[in-house]
Amino acid sequence: KIIIMVYQYPTGLDAKSIALNIALTALFILPVVAFLYEEIAWNFTLFMTISFAVAFMIPPVGWKRPHPYSDNPENLPYPRRND
Repeated sequence: KIIIMVYQYPTGLDAKSIALNIALTALFILPVVAFLYEEIAWNFTLFMTISFAVAFMIPPVGWKRPHPYSDNPENLPYPRRND
């Protein structure tokens, strides 16, 4: 029986990544919406603000989160030189 270990790439399909993608998409669309649809610009701004707040409140979960090297015991900083 052969066991193959496959490296799991972070795919960006966790809740925090999706929430940040939605919030950043709203941020980039905001100037267009504000220029073309002035009557809903404030509502869209409110949606963007709430989506950023939700995106930053979601905890990072997933493979090797929050930092890809934080679980590696061999990843130590170089010692400082005493001058």
